[in-house]
Amino acid sequence: MKKIRAIGFDWVGVIFKYPGGSFSSLAADFLGVENEQFHRVYSLYNHMVNKGTQGYEEAIEMWRLVLSNLGKINELDRFVEFIRSRPEGIVDQDVLDLIKKLRAAGWKIGLFSNHSLKGAQAFRKQSCAKLFDAALFSSEVGCMKPEPEAFKKLAEALKIPVTELIYIDDNERCLSTAKQVGYLPVLFKDMKTLEDQLRMLGVNW
Repeated sequence: MKKIRAIGFDWVGVIFKYPGGSFSSLAADFLGVENEQFHRVYSLYNHMVNKGTQGYEEAIEMWRLVLSNLGKINELDRFVEFIRSRPEGIVDQDVLDLIKKLRAAGWKIGLFSNHSLKGAQAFRKQSCAKLFDAALFSSEVGCMKPEPEAFKKLAEALKIPVTELIYIDDNERCLSTAKQVGYLPVLFKDMKTLEDQLRMLGVNW
């Protein structure tokens, strides 16, 4: 079994959640398309807001391209309003409690999120931000999951070899380069499954 010294987490979908389900599933329902179809197309263009300093105009252009690809361009105005009017997300206290236990047991805790600058700023206002030894956002570091550089940067920030990192994400695609990079991937489904998976990897608390 590999030596593990740190555990990395995704933010949205693992720790921070929106009522009613994932953004992709809610957006797909709103547009009347399959979730897998929406997620595939969204993944083609989300670098437009998840890398660098892009702002509102770039976000609108991204959604224009996504909806054009889906044949839903006439829904653009309604879709932008749908995004603006989404309920506030909440931090999952059960996941936070697990993070606190892991820290107390001596594990380093990291975070890497594919998110905009606005999302990074919102995270740092959360009281739980202090629980992480390193927290990286794609918009600030210029790379995003599943690019190998994203996980290498997280490991570097945690001061460990990337082979000593477990990374937890609710998006299977974001974990697709795990074998190439060398970290241990864990696909988040629910708390019970997550705890069982961590214990199977030798993580105890």
